[in-house]
Amino acid sequence: MVVTVRGWRKAVFALLWGVAQAFDLGAHASRYLAVGTLRLGELRDAIANAWEQHGTRESEILSGLTPLERALYDRFLKPGDRILLAGCGSGRDLIALLKLGYDVDGLDIAPRSVVVARQMLERQGLVANVYTAPIEAFALPGRYDVVVFSWCCYGYIPQSESRIGVLRTVKDHLNPGGRILIAYTPAGRPPRALRLGLMRFSAWMARSDWNPELGDDVWPGVDGIHYEHRFSAGEFEAEARAAGLAVTFHEMEEGVAVLTM
Repeated sequence: MVVTVRGWRKAVFALLWGVAQAFDLGAHASRYLAVGTLRLGELRDAIANAWEQHGTRESEILSGLTPLERALYDRFLKPGDRILLAGCGSGRDLIALLKLGYDVDGLDIAPRSVVVARQMLERQGLVANVYTAPIEAFALPGRYDVVVFSWCCYGYIPQSESRIGVLRTVKDHLNPGGRILIAYTPAGRPPRALRLGLMRFSAWMARSDWNPELGDDVWPGVDGIHYEHRFSAGEFEAEARAAGLAVTFHEMEEGVAVLTM
């Protein structure tokens, strides 16, 4: 920022601006130190809470698929596919896929969002199983042709080891020819090691069972703490390979991929 200040006000402005910058840096550092003290279950609860209020208006829920979603599904879904939609939230893409004729089960970590989804299904005259659980701890009820990780929710699973474990579980519940469709947020710039160091230090001090990783980001919102892991180049492919899956389609700029056995 370039500001021209003259006279005695120049020194006052510089002093106050410097104090503001110092407080801002301190607030950022405190945020990462605070989040590092959370245990893994508490972090998952915070993630669920952050999404409880998202997309609750009927107009949002009935807005249908985004153009990017529609293009991906038109290309990789087949008539008659049985689908598990992980991260179905309040039902926007769940309802859209049901209206397209697919057999879809929904899963979400946020209980109140699932309640809203079930209410909207009833109003629309649609039927689907909708489960409440983190996918890391969910016992899949059957086999699927496709598992879809709804927009960016793959990055809401803390820890690479957990994400790889989820992919392995999902792989074991795919029918022959099954596909996993994932959207994620690419890292726009190299992840900052300082914020990782702050989170790891406070996690160590608090003896937390959460292991923060490079690419983890947190930020405050009116609805609580937001967490997301953002993927650097090659990181997503490495997790897919570790789970024994092949990346058959990948557009990193858009953050979309298709995995197969």
